[in-house]
Amino acid sequence: MEYLNSIYSLDLIDNREENISRAVLYNLFASLLARKTDDTWLNPDFQRQLLFGLPESEGKVEILGALKKALKKPEDYQEFQLDFDQLFIVPGPNLTFPYESCYTHRNVDGTFGRLWQEPAQDMQRILKEWKLEFAEGWNLIPDHISVELFFMAELCHRCTTAEKSQYQALRNWQINFFNKHLRVWGFEFVECLTEKAQTDFYRGVSKLLREFLTEEKEGLVLNNYADFGNYSSSNSND
Repeated sequence: MEYLNSIYSLDLIDNREENISRAVLYNLFASLLARKTDDTWLNPDFQRQLLFGLPESEGKVEILGALKKALKKPEDYQEFQLDFDQLFIVPGPNLTFPYESCYTHRNVDGTFGRLWQEPAQDMQRILKEWKLEFAEGWNLIPDHISVELFFMAELCHRCTTAEKSQYQALRNWQINFFNKHLRVWGFEFVECLTEKAQTDFYRGVSKLLREFLTEEKEGLVLNNYADFGNYSSSNSND
C-alpha cells in the first residue's frame, strides 16, 4: 500500500507541474484576448521568455516574428492595437463576437446571436460560486472567451496546491467545463479570429490557441471524458 501511495504522490507532482504550465498558457491567452498588448511585449527580455516558454508551433513563429518587426517599426505595434479594436471591440466586418452566446445561440439566418444568453448566465453563476475576481479593466460579459480561459487557468492553478482528496474533483471540473463550454464554441471562434485578423501577431495568437485547445481536447475530453452530471453542485471550496 505504501508503494501505491508513493506512486500516486509522484503522479501528483508530475500533474502539478503540468497544471502550472497549463495555467500559465490559459492566463496568457486570456490576457491577450481581453485587452490590448502593452509595452511589455516589446521588451527583448520578455520576448526571450516567450521564445523559451511558448510551445513550438507555427503560431509561436508568427508571434515572435511580428514582435521583432514591431521593435524596429513602431507603426507595426500600432497596427496590433488597431487590429485588437477591430477584432474585439468595434462593430464592423472584422469583429469576432468573442462571446459563447453569440456562437451557440445564433439568429435564424445563421448570423451571430444576441449577448447574455444561457452560457453567459451559467458563467455568471459559476464565477459567483467560485468567488472569482478579475484584474482592473476586465469589465467583460461572463461568457467572453477570456473569462472562460481565465476560469480554466484558475482550475489548473488550484490543482497545483490541492490535496489528494480535492485533486480529482478539480480535474473533473476541468473536464466538464472544457466539454460544456470551450469545446462547444472555442474552435469556431479561433477559426473566425484566424480569418479576420489583419496582423501576423493576432494570426499567430489564433494558431497557437487552436493548437493549445486541440491538445487540451485530447488530454481532457478524448482521454478522460466522463459525464459527471451537474458540475455546478460542488466546487473545491466545499
